[in-house]
Amino acid sequence: MRFLIIANGEVKDIQKVKAMLPQVDYVICADGGLKHALELGLVPDLIVGDFDSLTYDVLHKYSMDGITVKRYPTDKDKTDMQIAVDTAVEMGASQVFLLGAFGSRWDHSYANMLMLYRLAKRGIKAQILDSHNVVMVCSGKVEIEGEVGQIVSLLPLSGDVRISRTEGLKYPIVDGVLPLDFPYGVSNVLIKPKAEVHVGSGWVIVVMARD
Repeated sequence: MRFLIIANGEVKDIQKVKAMLPQVDYVICADGGLKHALELGLVPDLIVGDFDSLTYDVLHKYSMDGITVKRYPTDKDKTDMQIAVDTAVEMGASQVFLLGAFGSRWDHSYANMLMLYRLAKRGIKAQILDSHNVVMVCSGKVEIEGEVGQIVSLLPLSGDVRISRTEGLKYPIVDGVLPLDFPYGVSNVLIKPKAEVHVGSGWVIVVMARD
């Protein structure tokens, strides 16, 4: 089951994002992400959060239209995004796309990126989508699809990452390490429409630039 989770971060180019949205089975809006859903012409299946970014009238309208609305207290350990992510996991998600995950609050942006790790370690494919980037957190064999010439960056998450080998990248890595304090994996380039990264140990952040 494929999920789209829309959060309250920045969605700068609505038309560009609309064109790249995948087909999904279920849409969850995390609080103010509902505003982005409206701009994208999407009707959510579920709205969750403490609703500090939405008015009662808006929520009441969707509730009257039959959309499930789940309210959580403001004082809580989980962010609205994590509530949405955990809901998708509980519902048997096989793939999750996060939209509106990045914005002016860097702490929220980083916390949302950690949701990729939360999903990946459960064996669920996940991506953050925005106007300029597609971001994944992966281990093992990583398959990357894009356009020849597209920028792809490989960055370590939380610790050094050992790369067994790469295929389809301009700057290959063979039995190498991506150190946490030396980000030389920035701005590699696809030389084939499909590339592979074989991670020997650790978790790698894959960023595909779409500038």
